[in-house]
Amino acid sequence: MLWIAIIAAAGAAYYEYPKLRRARQFKELWMFSLLLAFSLMLCVAQKRHWPIPNPLDWITAVYKPMSNAILSVFN
Repeated sequence: MLWIAIIAAAGAAYYEYPKLRRARQFKELWMFSLLLAFSLMLCVAQKRHWPIPNPLDWITAVYKPMSNAILSVFN
């Protein structure tokens, strides 16, 4: 399954890289490369059962003190 993701990423890069370079869209090329690398790293981490942080935990950590303060006012 991991090889399928790697082959798909390589195929996407092979398809998109020449078009972006020919059009001289270097910012888009960098963003495409970064997003592709990040998604491939997440795929590898999930396949190897490494812990992946949940963004919802970060949001909860930020808003929990405000929620407690608001609830204490209304109780």
